[in-house]
Amino acid sequence: MSVEVFSDERFGIVKEFLVESYENLDRLDRDLIALEKDPGNPEILASVFRTIHTIKGTSGFLAFHQLGAVTHVGENLLARLRDGLLTLNAEITTACWPWWMRCGRCWEASKRRASRGNATIRN
Repeated sequence: MSVEVFSDERFGIVKEFLVESYENLDRLDRDLIALEKDPGNPEILASVFRTIHTIKGTSGFLAFHQLGAVTHVGENLLARLRDGLLTLNAEITTACWPWWMRCGRCWEASKRRASRGNATIRN
């Protein structure tokens, strides 16, 4: 196993991303519950989409490929919901929870990878 050592500048960017992503994932948790209660709410759906899109894009930039790939899957589904191609229902909501749990596990893996690269990241 190789250990990637980040420069101080890159580590600062990674650390900020992980802290912000943790906060975003926490907010997404609440938004997904709210969306489950009000599946037609375009504001909540747009917020969830933007947050996942941001995490996905920054993950790719920082080479957290697993997190980027998992969020990409969710982004595709959310785009179809946002664009009215799908309607959120109990079946889709139920299918989203395992994906959502996977996002959290990928974030944890990214945090561990970053911690090995320089120092410990705290939430």
